[in-house]
Amino acid sequence: MNKNSRRGFTLIELLITLAVIAILIALLLPAVQMARESARKMSCANNLKQIGTALHNYHAAHGVLPFGCGTDYDGIVSSLGTLNDRRYSAHSQILQQLDQEDVYYRITFDVAPFHPYVNSGATDPACIASSGLSAENGEAAVTVISTFLCPTDIDRLKNMWGHNNYRSCNGGGWEGRNGNGMFGQNSSVTFNMVSDGLSNTAMFSERCKGTWDHAIFDPLSDIYDMAGIWNEETFQTFCQSLSPEEAAAYPQNVDAGQNWLAGNFNWTRYNHLVTPNHASCKNGFTWDGVGMAASSRHSGGVNVLLGDGHVRFVSETVDQPTWQGLGSISGDEPITEF
Repeated sequence: MNKNSRRGFTLIELLITLAVIAILIALLLPAVQMARESARKMSCANNLKQIGTALHNYHAAHGVLPFGCGTDYDGIVSSLGTLNDRRYSAHSQILQQLDQEDVYYRITFDVAPFHPYVNSGATDPACIASSGLSAENGEAAVTVISTFLCPTDIDRLKNMWGHNNYRSCNGGGWEGRNGNGMFGQNSSVTFNMVSDGLSNTAMFSERCKGTWDHAIFDPLSDIYDMAGIWNEETFQTFCQSLSPEEAAAYPQNVDAGQNWLAGNFNWTRYNHLVTPNHASCKNGFTWDGVGMAASSRHSGGVNVLLGDGHVRFVSETVDQPTWQGLGSISGDEPITEF
């Protein structure tokens, strides 16, 4: 009898081995995915921290924070804008503090952001044909700035501009312009004006980018158009009560975060009228009636940059009065743990 003969695997043994390997892989994959998301979430928080450092450096240099949105000339009821507008974002003003001087000096701030195009020119045939370079600020606006992008979010936007995930806080109320937060329209907020305390006041948070497709409903990125005769209380109550399915019955805006250059509410700003990751709403008659929620694809909440420069992860189940109070600079609202 040959003592060196070896017995091979039987079919049953092979199947058992493969089954064990499959189980191990199934157990390992969620752990790997969780580790990757943890790293992405940390990277997202680090982006906000860099923005916070830039804002503090801007304040040290100029004695005031940048405004959230520059001047527009469309009157009481918001329109698509005119070429007289100077609706620049807070993001555009802190580029030097983010080591983006080259991009900053390519911006001509004394014309409309996308001159000669009203609004962003993202759907204008001539602008598209030139890949955005026919806009006076096109070279700057097409620049992708990684500090403005959350690695957890998905990008379905199909325009040429550099996109954006991080939003300046307009306030705790429904105003689309002169909010009571750190970054209203033509605001000039200093840190000593923040009587609520810098650690209890939001500067920036995140919001998911749009779908660019009206056939796709995404409550984390869409804002739903609810035209009506509202006051702030009835608008807030109705918007906060909507489920994603109920919100999807209304017309939606799908271009969230389509650029970082302009201070349009759906591109670079948000407010604290409704809680994080909730459906967002706007009064169809004017942008001066809006609940633009912070949102993210991190599980369970959003990263928030506070006035003292710290970044906190705030749960989507945060108490609504507390969340709303975090949006204002001097409301004296009671702030519970968040």
